[in-house]
Amino acid sequence: LTVDVNQEIEPIFTQVLAACTGGTIVLPSTSTNSIVGSWFPAINNTATTTYTFTPDAGQCATDETMTVDVTPQTTPSFSPIADICSGDALSLPGSSTNSISGSWAPAVNNTATTNYTFTPDAGQCATTQGLTVNVNAQTTPSFSPIADICSGDALSLPGSSTNSISGSWAPAVNNTATTNYTFTPDAGQCATTQGLTVNVNAQTTPSFS
Repeated sequence: LTVDVNQEIEPIFTQVLAACTGGTIVLPSTSTNSIVGSWFPAINNTATTTYTFTPDAGQCATDETMTVDVTPQTTPSFSPIADICSGDALSLPGSSTNSISGSWAPAVNNTATTNYTFTPDAGQCATTQGLTVNVNAQTTPSFSPIADICSGDALSLPGSSTNSISGSWAPAVNNTATTNYTFTPDAGQCATTQGLTVNVNAQTTPSFS
């Protein structure tokens, strides 16, 4: 009596590429040499896992294993952006300090404090990240009115406002004509320009009969 014994076939698979944590992992239900079966344990997209392929009955095939690597996602890091004044120039970096490129949403807003979200470009195995940029409202310098003067009288303009903003005036002081002056705050004070008018009255020449 002769009994034929068929040699068991080893299923062949193309290695599944490494995935990022939370990414999609698909294990083929059929080997490249046409063996049909199932995998155990259930797919886990949060940790590197070794899976075992068990052929369906009646195919005279062996079990096979495959390890699928799962790479932890990198968190983009950014240097804090210093507070700005409303209207100041503002730009957000195109890549993180740990070299992850991506884009920001919403659009840059230099008039209000905004929470931005950085979304990494595809293929970098990185998470989104938030960044808040504080935008401070500009202060308006305030000044006490300067009483009218007579042409030629002494005239000086204050070096700082009544709400403690320092700066400079333009044009140069003129004590011979009514002039509109503009106060420009020194840098770094988050303050607006302000105008001040000083009335200069022409001197009257006394007349006698």
